[in-house]
Amino acid sequence: MNLSYFKTFLTVVEKKSFSGAAKALNLSQPAISFQIQTIEKEYGEILLDRSGSKIVPTEAGKIFSYFAKEILRANDMLGESLDEFRGIVRGRLKIGASTIPGEYVLPRLLGKFKQKFPEVQPTLEISDTKEIIEKLGAHEIDIGFVGAHPKKGTLKVERFAADELILILPPDHSLKSRKRLGFQEIIKEPFILREIGSGTRKTLEGALNGQGLSLEDLNVTMELGSTQAILTAVEGGLGISILSRWAAKKALKLKTVRTVPLETSISRDLYLIYDERRFLSRAQREFIDFVLGET
Repeated sequence: MNLSYFKTFLTVVEKKSFSGAAKALNLSQPAISFQIQTIEKEYGEILLDRSGSKIVPTEAGKIFSYFAKEILRANDMLGESLDEFRGIVRGRLKIGASTIPGEYVLPRLLGKFKQKFPEVQPTLEISDTKEIIEKLGAHEIDIGFVGAHPKKGTLKVERFAADELILILPPDHSLKSRKRLGFQEIIKEPFILREIGSGTRKTLEGALNGQGLSLEDLNVTMELGSTQAILTAVEGGLGISILSRWAAKKALKLKTVRTVPLETSISRDLYLIYDERRFLSRAQREFIDFVLGET
C-alpha cells in the first residue's frame, strides 16, 4: 500500500470532504476517490460515511485512522533515524505553545535555530496551555511550551524562561499616578480576564488565593480569548487587566497603556514539556538542548 494513500485518507477525515482534501493535497477529486476506494478494497471495509453533508469515518474508519497516523509517524521516525545515522539534522519539528511563549519568546529562538539547522522544518501552533498539554498527549505536537506547570504524569517538564504578570490600565485611568496598588483596590475596578485554560489566568488565580481572594472577587466585565484582545480593550478604556510583561512591553513603550506596580508581585516560570515515553528525533533533541542553552 502506497503510504501517500494513508495521508490522503487522514486529510479527507480532517477536511470532512473529498473536495477539501483535493485542495489541500493539490490532487483531483477523482484521484482522491480512487485512493480511498483502493484502501477500502484492500482492507475489505467501508471506512468513510459519505451519506451526510460532511464525510466522517465509520467505526472501522476510526480504527484505520489511528493506525494510519502511527504508520506515518513510524515512517517519519525511520527517515529521521537514518538521517541521524548519517549525521544529518533535518525533518519536521511540530511545536505547540501557549500565547506568551508562542508569540513573544519562541519566534526569536526558532529563527536562531533555523540559522544553525536550516534543513529542519519547524511549525508552531499557538493555543492555550490546557489545549497544548492535550495535543502533546494526543501526539499532535512533539514539544510544548506553556505558562503554567502541568501535572507531570509522563511529561518531562523543564523551566526555560521567567515571566512577570503586571497590572495594566488605560492611559488616562484615575489610578495611573499611584505608586503601588493592592488587590483590594483592584477588585473594585472593571476587570478584563483571560479565558479558562489560560496559563495567565491560572497564575493570577493562584496569586489571588494567596491573598485570601478568588477570581469571583474580581469585577469581571468580560473574558477574552487572546492577550492582544485584552490589550486593545484596556487601551480603549473598557477596564483594567493583569497580563504578562512580555505581552505588554510594546504597548507600554507606545504609552497606549499604563502600569502601576502591585504590592504583591506576580512572577511565574515558562515551561518546555515533552512526553518522556516517546522517541525523540535528532531534530527534536537538538531543539530542546538549544532552547535550554539559550534561556
